Amino acid sequence: MKAFIKILIVLLAVSVSVSAEAQVDTLKDLPLFKNAVSVGNSDGGNSDVSQNSAADTVSEKMQTLFELYSAGKYREALELSEELHEKHHLSKKENLYRIKYTLAAYKDLEYNRQADSFAKIYLQKDPFYTPKESDPVSFREVLSNYYTKPKFSVWIAVGSLSVEPVFDTVRSIVDPKNENPSYEISAVSAQIGFEFRPLKILSVSLSPTLSRYSIERTMERTEIATFRYYEKSAVIAFPLRIEAGWYFGREIFVPSIYAGAQVKYLLRSKFNAYTEARGNYTEIPDKKSDNDSKNRLNYSVLGGVRLNYNRRRITYFADIGVSYDLKPYNDPKKKYSNNELLYQNLYVPDMFKMIDMYYRFGIKVNLQYKTIAKYGYGY
Repeated sequence: MKAFIKILIVLLAVSVSVSAEAQVDTLKDLPLFKNAVSVGNSDGGNSDVSQNSAADTVSEKMQTLFELYSAGKYREALELSEELHEKHHLSKKENLYRIKYTLAAYKDLEYNRQADSFAKIYLQKDPFYTPKESDPVSFREVLSNYYTKPKFSVWIAVGSLSVEPVFDTVRSIVDPKNENPSYEISAVSAQIGFEFRPLKILSVSLSPTLSRYSIERTMERTEIATFRYYEKSAVIAFPLRIEAGWYFGREIFVPSIYAGAQVKYLLRSKFNAYTEARGNYTEIPDKKSDNDSKNRLNYSVLGGVRLNYNRRRITYFADIGVSYDLKPYNDPKKKYSNNELLYQNLYVPDMFKMIDMYYRFGIKVNLQYKTIAKYGYGY
């Protein structure tokens, strides 16, 4: 009996031991969940995940947009494009990518007007884009039907003027030689221009210009005496002109011609005058103001040529032109109004008009572009 009880106890112990070993083996290879995180740290300690999630979402959706279009699922691509436009803040590059495949999807669905609308938007945002072989064929086809032109531009220019007087009347009081006086007139100018281009080859511009003139008049009164007159003046002009350029493609060097008219207003004028005798000391007087004896308001016609070098939104140019005043520089109604010139220097101002020949160099910035269909329509 005792032997039987001992055997039973041994069997029970062995059974418990086997059961415990089996339980350990069952729990040994229990898999962990991949997304398990500790409590209180929902992003696993990686703060960059939350910051970059929006960018990752846009990037993924851009890839999905490409895949939907490539699979011929054009309507789904358009729906995704609309979602990207309405719910995400896209960079310029991302938005152009979205517009490209939106345009292509509309074209492949034969929604031609919508495709044309997106072509205009695309070129307004990137007016210098040249289609690539990797672009959708329908996108390249639609874009080839359009070209861009600058709509609004501004420029600055500086230059010099060489002036030739055209005489109406030369009055002599004590000039026995009865010869025409010798004039040397020059000027420097600065200009700012505002341009509107209604057509690709045609533009209209207004360009306020400030010029500073130097006038030197000399005349031999006797064999040893010379009368000298010096004047400095400042004139502001407002040229309005029409310009036609050889813009029939995306030319880099473009010549143009222009014509127009301008209003000129004399801001101020100062002079000094004296007679210089050879061998004698001559005291040169200070300059004095003489605004009232001039035609302060004058008018001119003008024309010229310009050579443009286009570099994307920037244009460098050289300008050669001529303008002709319609009224004399000095006012004939006030020829005797300057007592110092009349009584002390025995000089009555000459009546002459000015021909300005100017040379300018400048830089122009194209601010806004317009998209135009080559044949009046895009499809």
